[in-house]
Amino acid sequence: MNWKRWMIAGLLIIVVGSGCGYGAERRTDQKTEEIKEPESEENRKEDSLRLAERLKDLYEQEKDTETIQETIIRAIGEQGYAAVDTDNQINMVNYSQMETFCQQAEEGKKAKATLFCVTKEGGWIRYDLEAEQGGLKAAVSSLQWGEKPKINYYNEFETNSWEYTQKGYLFLEEARPAGYDGPPGQKAFRVKPLDSVCRKACRVYVTQIGYDRNNLLITDWNEKEPEKLDFYDLYERLFYVKFGEPVPYEASWGAEYQVPEQEVEEVLQNYFSFHTATIRENMMYQPESGTFLYRPRGLKDGGSPYGPYPEVTGYEKLDDGTIRLTVEAVWTWKMLDCAVKSELIVRPGQEGSFDYVSCRVLSWDERVTNSWYKPRFTKEEWEAYYGKK
Repeated sequence: MNWKRWMIAGLLIIVVGSGCGYGAERRTDQKTEEIKEPESEENRKEDSLRLAERLKDLYEQEKDTETIQETIIRAIGEQGYAAVDTDNQINMVNYSQMETFCQQAEEGKKAKATLFCVTKEGGWIRYDLEAEQGGLKAAVSSLQWGEKPKINYYNEFETNSWEYTQKGYLFLEEARPAGYDGPPGQKAFRVKPLDSVCRKACRVYVTQIGYDRNNLLITDWNEKEPEKLDFYDLYERLFYVKFGEPVPYEASWGAEYQVPEQEVEEVLQNYFSFHTATIRENMMYQPESGTFLYRPRGLKDGGSPYGPYPEVTGYEKLDDGTIRLTVEAVWTWKMLDCAVKSELIVRPGQEGSFDYVSCRVLSWDERVTNSWYKPRFTKEEWEAYYGKK
């Protein structure tokens, strides 16, 4: 995902004091004619190639733009299909087709649907779904552009499990053989649309921090009591947000670095109103050298590679100028559309800047027994594992 920081402007004023509901955006034009579902591998591939041929000129015109993904999604929708992006960051077009399919599948009826998941490059992964007696089968194929479009993958499977949630997520799980060590087989598709204000607020304030290797969104803290935050995690994450690249310190076995105080404090104070003393109290500051002792995470405290992604589902502008966001964790690996819900307060500044002010965890899904987040080694744990230096 791109790390961009935007201002929430006039549109947000309209929704002051409101939450982000489903269906707040106008639906993409949805064709009412029935789409004939191809049955065989050959027919499905030919159908995708015919679609690509119809979109070829549009793709050539737009392929080098930042909006190619959204453009192709919209164009597929105009051909009468349901389509969404691979990361669930763009509302599904013709979503009522998938909504009807999911409802019929839940009722044990026979039903069919085709869904296109468009990649950032404008290609797609196609899902041909069939439901019968509560079970669900899927045929998955992918198309890439080149000198001419081609199908480079095809697979059919019966889902190990599936669920359509009240929030509007369709989860599928492809069974994996014993001993398989590749990516997990769970897939998530947001069917119901999410309000555009919430989408934008998520891009501006939340996506860039997310849940990966930091606990900002999963613990209670505020500007006066930030001790539960891991400042090293935030330094690493926000360094990437600020500069577009990881911290310049290799995470080798037992590595230690002396990082200049200005570098660390500048990164953190760009997104928090923490005083310098607060930062130094919560990190291993070395006054004699004016540096912070920095120890990168290793394999033992690296955390899970398959954590959730955030969604903003509520937005409210408060009287003091701050914004209250309701943030929910969508954890595809566990097929949960709200693994944890929290309330994040941000303070917009000038020229697109903002501060994180506080977070309060509202609830955890009772099925979450182990979090994806793993705390960094404490000083004692680090020395016990790597040895004192």
